[in-house]
Amino acid sequence: MSEESRSSEVGSSESQRAPSMVEARVTPPAVVTQQPEVSRAGPALLEALLLAHGDPISYVRLQEIMRCPKTEVTAALEVLQTLYSAEISGLEVVAIGEKLMLRTKAQFAEAVRDLLAVKPRKLSQAALETLSVVAYQQPIVKSEIDKIRGVDVSPTIKTLLERKLIKILGYQASVGQPSLYGTTEDFLKIFGLKGLSDLPALRDLKAIAKEPGESGDDGEGSDDGEDEEQSVVATETSASPEEVVNV
Repeated sequence: MSEESRSSEVGSSESQRAPSMVEARVTPPAVVTQQPEVSRAGPALLEALLLAHGDPISYVRLQEIMRCPKTEVTAALEVLQTLYSAEISGLEVVAIGEKLMLRTKAQFAEAVRDLLAVKPRKLSQAALETLSVVAYQQPIVKSEIDKIRGVDVSPTIKTLLERKLIKILGYQASVGQPSLYGTTEDFLKIFGLKGLSDLPALRDLKAIAKEPGESGDDGEGSDDGEDEEQSVVATETSASPEEVVNV
């Protein structure tokens, strides 16, 4: 075989091998990814934590336990909310301020109370009005509440503090440093509110208090909270304002 033929065969063979070599160079190597730790942040984990805790849990605490950023907690929350939005589910996840809570839906509150054998209780008219003043005017001192109500609200304030519906937020920088009162997280839970911005119009709340079934006491004599029928509902079910006042 001549030198010219041999070189032609070599050139042809190299040209045939060239595409495969190029292909080998551009083919990316297989990448083995390891499951990240944040994958623990899922709907099932969030549901388990909320159910086990019972009370509202802050986003910060959930991030610590689930070892993930808030965005992943929020994503898991959206999945649960979609799941619970179905009529077949009796649960819901509600936001209370910057916290999340798993609880039964409001329409099943009566059945849950029957199961737990919890006697329905109410606020007196005077207590409800005082609580409304605190909710809408907070932070507020007792003297200002007295002025708005036109009576001494000391017994009512004591009752609301004992029921953990209001609390002392601080002290006013004035003579005597009177206590400044505001509502609590329990207040938001009982009335099914995410925050104070969700408060209904005051006229609506007063209309609820005047519905049949209310005690109808206008004075402060019943504000000591001793009458069991005039105390606020104290269950872990999702009671609406109507249930709190009139059940």
